[in-house]
Amino acid sequence: MSDGHEKYDVVCPCCQATLTIEAKTGMILHTHEKKSAYSFEDALQQVKKRKDMADDLFQKAVTDEKRRKDSLEEKFKQALDMKDELDEPSRPWDMD
Repeated sequence: MSDGHEKYDVVCPCCQATLTIEAKTGMILHTHEKKSAYSFEDALQQVKKRKDMADDLFQKAVTDEKRRKDSLEEKFKQALDMKDELDEPSRPWDMD
């Protein structure tokens, strides 16, 4: 016979934790939470990894934009130099 201290193990349908319940009082004596495959530490590492990747992409974009700006400035200077080198068009009235 039982002494009135029967215990039941029940699985929670929401969180899948195993609850040990005393039959007489209905009190939860013990809970054993199911370990999830996804932990806080994993999530934190993923956030840090994404932040580092975003920082790297931003640095690359800044470097590319600076290189583009320098290239455009160089082309502009070359165009100005070429303008100075061009001969003035001949004017027919100056031939006299």
